Amino acid sequence: MKHAFLIRDRVGRDCVLGTLVAGLEMFQVLEPPWKDNFRNISCIPAGDYTVTFMRRSSSGKYRNVYHIQGVEGRSGILIHAGNTVNHTLGCLIIGKRRGWLGGRRAVLNSRTGLRQLVNVMGTEPFKLTIVGEQQCSRK
Repeated sequence: MKHAFLIRDRVGRDCVLGTLVAGLEMFQVLEPPWKDNFRNISCIPAGDYTVTFMRRSSSGKYRNVYHIQGVEGRSGILIHAGNTVNHTLGCLIIGKRRGWLGGRRAVLNSRTGLRQLVNVMGTEPFKLTIVGEQQCSRK
């Protein structure tokens, strides 16, 4: 089973940013800030998770995304394209670089990043280890 690592390196009141290392590629990830792991508004706790590929999300909104399994008290957490915290309901937004959009922190080149992640990780399940900042860890 392949293995990817998300290293959270910036925790703010507005969002959490990290670097995802998958194979020989690096991606930027944006999540909502820690809000006690509440559904649809919080980043997920640091830890180890199994991630599965989905050709289409259950809502039908997203194509060729990843579903993070086994998050205690949560479901439907995806890795998908987007730019700012407004584009996520507790999911991980992937991109190729960090920047700003409309005065908000953002990840950019998101669709490219997601396509490259699919090229690297494929459609088989993989392990995701999330490490970093205590604000997003189990207390």
